[in-house]
Amino acid sequence: MRVGILLNPNSRKNRREARSGRKETLAAQVGALGEVIETHHPDELPAAIERLLSQGVEYLVCDGGDGALHWTLNLLRELRGDRGLIPLLPTSGGTIDFVAHKVGSFGNQDTILDAFLTNIRRGRAPQVVEIDSLRLTGETAAGAPFDRLGFALAAGGAGQRFFDQYYAVEDPRAATIVTIVGRTVLGHAAQLLKLGVLKRYQEHARALFEPTEARVTLDGEELPTTRHGALHAGAFDISLGGVFRVFPLAAPDGRLHFQAGAISPREMIRAIPALVRGGAIQSEQLRERSGTEMIIEALGDELLAPIIDGEQFQGLKRLTVTPGPRVPIVRVSR
Repeated sequence: MRVGILLNPNSRKNRREARSGRKETLAAQVGALGEVIETHHPDELPAAIERLLSQGVEYLVCDGGDGALHWTLNLLRELRGDRGLIPLLPTSGGTIDFVAHKVGSFGNQDTILDAFLTNIRRGRAPQVVEIDSLRLTGETAAGAPFDRLGFALAAGGAGQRFFDQYYAVEDPRAATIVTIVGRTVLGHAAQLLKLGVLKRYQEHARALFEPTEARVTLDGEELPTTRHGALHAGAFDISLGGVFRVFPLAAPDGRLHFQAGAISPREMIRAIPALVRGGAIQSEQLRERSGTEMIIEALGDELLAPIIDGEQFQGLKRLTVTPGPRVPIVRVSR
């Protein structure tokens, strides 16, 4: 056996297309090359991964989105350590799929998997690309340790609150990003002009622009503000649904892209064209730089609830972001 497939039936595309026979379809595709295991909850993944590893799989296929890939990576790391990671194949079954796009895999779930399996059957070793990662360590308010790998972090501010609204939509996609941005701009304009209309949009804008209270240190420098309109980190440049391009300062030498500071709602709105073309954000109070360490300590009543690769984690008091190991990802070319 060479291939293990982890099927997440809750990913956007699997759920939206109501693929009740998805497991059988995947089993027919992989044939004698491997096994398909369907998991409905992250709690089911450790046993599934252990089973596949015990059978000697060389590649793990994540039939889901970036969240499924995130859980698979971290559970694989728990079992094998940073040096024991095996190549992972994301099949672009989620809402954004930035990891697959980063390594150059395009197409739908079936075409990506078909091309991957065809190469193996023809005796061709799949192309594997190593990408940088974030190491995220810290502790919860209860004192429990936190230790994960990821690729993109929205620890607070507009990025985190954006994803709160994004995942509140039953079937989010690229158009959802445009919708949220549009209603936020309209809502903020209505607030400034003190209009009695667009009340719901005003509430959306107010919620998205609510700053996060935290003490932040970047590479040993404590920032002067504790109210952060942006609190983000990325291991590499990322395309968000083909709408925004973020984290352009992440470098291949392992330096991460950090954003933190008291950027105002007006500056965020003014930065939209820069985000579309992947440029730098212009703000006097935002620190946007490449670096190797960000330390975030929650202040006040609000604990950190970071979004990591589209997955939310609750109740953190402290979070440290440093470069993680390079992660092997299978690239499937057209």
